[in-house]
Amino acid sequence: MNTTIPDQHKYSNSLLLLLAILSVFLPPKVYSQNKQVYIIGKVSSRNGDAVTAAQITLKGTSYRTDAAADGTFSLAAPAGQYTLQISRVGFHTYSTKIEVSAGSDLRLSDIVLSQSTDMDEVSIREKTKTQKVNDQGFNVTAIDAKTLHNQGGDINQVLNTVSGVRIRETGGLGSNFNFSLNGFSGKQVKFFLDGIPMDNFGSSLTLNNFPANMAERIEVYKGVLPVGLGTDALAGAVNIITRTNANFLDASYSYGSFNTHRASLNAAYTNAKSGFTLRANGFYNFSNNDYKVNVPIRDANGNEISRANVKRFHDDYESGTMQIEAGIAGKKYADRLLFGLLVSGNDKDQQTGVSSMDRPFGAITSNSQSYIPTLKYAKKDLFLPGLDVSLYAAYNITSFQQIDTASRVYNWLGEYYPSSIGGELTRTRNKIKNKELLTTLNLNYRLAERQVISLNYVYTNYKRTGFDPEDPGKIANQFPTNATKNVLGASWNYEIKNKFTTSVFAKLYNYDANSFETTGTFTNGGVVNSALNKSATNFGAGFASAYYLRSDLLAKLSFEHAYRLPEPDELFGDGLFILKNPSLKPEKSENFNAGLRYTLPTSKDHRISIEPGFIYRATSDFIRVPASASSPTSSFINTGNVRTVGIDGEVKYDYKGLIHASANITWQKITDQTDSIATSGFTGGNTANILKGFRMPNIPYLFGNFNLGTQISGIQKDAVLSFNYSLSYVKNYYLSATEIGTLAAKTDIIPTQVAHNIYINYGMAKGKYNINLECRNIFDNELFDSYRMQKPGRAFYVKLRYFISK
Repeated sequence: MNTTIPDQHKYSNSLLLLLAILSVFLPPKVYSQNKQVYIIGKVSSRNGDAVTAAQITLKGTSYRTDAAADGTFSLAAPAGQYTLQISRVGFHTYSTKIEVSAGSDLRLSDIVLSQSTDMDEVSIREKTKTQKVNDQGFNVTAIDAKTLHNQGGDINQVLNTVSGVRIRETGGLGSNFNFSLNGFSGKQVKFFLDGIPMDNFGSSLTLNNFPANMAERIEVYKGVLPVGLGTDALAGAVNIITRTNANFLDASYSYGSFNTHRASLNAAYTNAKSGFTLRANGFYNFSNNDYKVNVPIRDANGNEISRANVKRFHDDYESGTMQIEAGIAGKKYADRLLFGLLVSGNDKDQQTGVSSMDRPFGAITSNSQSYIPTLKYAKKDLFLPGLDVSLYAAYNITSFQQIDTASRVYNWLGEYYPSSIGGELTRTRNKIKNKELLTTLNLNYRLAERQVISLNYVYTNYKRTGFDPEDPGKIANQFPTNATKNVLGASWNYEIKNKFTTSVFAKLYNYDANSFETTGTFTNGGVVNSALNKSATNFGAGFASAYYLRSDLLAKLSFEHAYRLPEPDELFGDGLFILKNPSLKPEKSENFNAGLRYTLPTSKDHRISIEPGFIYRATSDFIRVPASASSPTSSFINTGNVRTVGIDGEVKYDYKGLIHASANITWQKITDQTDSIATSGFTGGNTANILKGFRMPNIPYLFGNFNLGTQISGIQKDAVLSFNYSLSYVKNYYLSATEIGTLAAKTDIIPTQVAHNIYINYGMAKGKYNINLECRNIFDNELFDSYRMQKPGRAFYVKLRYFISK
């Protein structure tokens, strides 16, 4: 047995680097400051409502903080005389002289801000959080999700309208999906919930389960990432920011085609005096997914006898999630301290394999359960002015089971024939249990008014165990299967407000994984398996800058030398459809982004913006699943070198907030740049790669979206009627390398796809009651993904929503 003993000191370099960065980030001068006391107060409006996120500063100093959700704030500063200044979009700036005495906190009377009637002037000085995110040097698109809360779709459907994003699903509700960002997909794109990595949250906690009205905004980073999102993403990331209302209730229910039911509940309660906070988020999804598909009908010998439009017959999906958080907000020792529990589960019928509809399954099922206790902590000005700290910890306990015990072969008519293999693929009731400890720490220290240094550290420890009653001696369950990952990042940020911003950063990546590999065979046909250890340490660096060439023209430029470490699912498989490959190597890539945003100098009633972008990626050891039209199983592999060149652009128009339109388009050329391919056999060696320079197959290269909407008020008091139309377009693309003769036949093409959708919403009592009607894929066009994985046809949905906020 060939076993590599892990280095017990493999993390020492990471810890030494962490200490070195801290010694630079926290210079000696911070320890010589006078003992500080706290300035404590609360900000409210004239009608008594708390003014959340108001900016509190001591004018002429670096001492600052933001008001909590209940309007309270606490600001640490040395004794002295100051001018206290409070500002918030939509309110007049408040300013007053104060004197802080040593040895006792200063408690201020409640501060009341008066609303500004000159909103245009205020908007120039202050920007929304969404605007601030979009103004970063990173290639990022921030979506204000509040405008989408009445729609019945999930977050995936929202993201599919963003330039550069293509989400390819294998079916209807709850189906597997491939999230592609500028041609990169799978684990190359990372997902976050409030800045927390969602790598191993379980199959019921994915973007096609989350309802859109759970989010306040959604941030899509293309390519280069800020250090604050501590991860090893190669192509970018999606960060879902959940709602921060101090007190609100949002409940909704929708019903639609294919017996689809979706319900959600989001609520929060905050006691303004004690700071006690209770938050809850929950959702439930169910669908039969029995839409019609055009598929081959086969006989008992597997021969195609006809094609027919038939209903999917074994594709039920059900999932539920509840998250509860309780703690305090707005205290001297914590702006936020929350303890939570997230519980989730799903049951899923398996109708097809990972990439082909050539063969249906009629009895394979899967289920999963996740239990995730969490801790969230955040404090501005911790120990010293300008030092902001946030900490998140979670322990994920997730179980996943595949059940295949029917000795049958099905066809698309629901008919079946006996099979001798014990199951449809392989007889199994394998149950996999994953345990993962996740911690992430963010430190931000304001050196001066325009300079901030940041440190982020993410640690994950993943362990997998399994047991199969059908095969108690299953080799995959006998060897230790675990992985540890460390990602450390540091950045220096400089900003001249409304003029220039830049971020320079460095990252350290480290991982260690243990599994097994087949190292030989016995004469009787058996195999020899040996323990396998894989580890790697890599360094990356980059920058992101944005500069206003003019007040209406913003230029962006970013670059990163990035690494992406293999994930457990890629290394160890899923126990049935995805096979293991513990020899995967980290991906690395040179990522370059450039872009412009031009706001046309139009009249007050009209707003037009144009935002083109350019991307370049040079990637080595590209990890992907080679799709097969004949096999339902596959494994992740490293694919030499891949180059991506692409452009995208978006145009937005708004007229008085009554009519809005937007259009975006993405073109990308992703080519194989590998010179040679290793060959097997007794002599080994390499052979020239005849596909060098060819497009990577099964990846769309030209696609876009269009949206047009309007709203009408005055039909009823405090009521608004809105109409929205959207169009999605994907040009035809090939399943195999396009330049290879006969493979360029029509059967090797996923055809051009166009989908039209209509949304009608009627909101009453200032948005308290809402009725939403939707028709997706109005003309019932055939829509495909991957190897002709057909998606639902025309579908209708109705959604009822109730919303109150205090």
